[in-house]
Amino acid sequence: MLGLALFAAPAILAAQTLEELPVHISADRAEMDDRRGVGTYSGSVEVTRGNLTLHADRIVIHAPERRPVRMEAEGNPVRAESPDPAGQPRVATADRMEYTFDDQILVLLQDARVQTATEDASGERITYDLAQDIIGIEGSETRRVHITILPRPE
Repeated sequence: MLGLALFAAPAILAAQTLEELPVHISADRAEMDDRRGVGTYSGSVEVTRGNLTLHADRIVIHAPERRPVRMEAEGNPVRAESPDPAGQPRVATADRMEYTFDDQILVLLQDARVQTATEDASGERITYDLAQDIIGIEGSETRRVHITILPRPE
């Protein structure tokens, strides 16, 4: 496995106390198991928290005691979007994504790609630490890591 860490653009989420940010969910269908603390949402699912929006075909949110801890998303592809502080778009896509709410780690799996105003990175697996502004990219035996550093806009 080939690994690479880059310092990325500023964090996706605005500086707020995580507990203060509500999680908004929109879907065609929902099944919530309060006893287990698991919600399964399917059909054009959209999850928004702060300025991060995630689109997927299916999302499972683990929320014991009604406190979101982890989310798993599947799609063709899953898409996470947020503007940077200058209002420039940032987009992450993959066949699967996992997000942990407390430490703000977004893991992109299978055909992973992150595009910012200054970088375009792809690989088999990308770990995006939103709190620390670090992207880790891994390739595989059949897929190398690819990174394009774009000129800064004037």
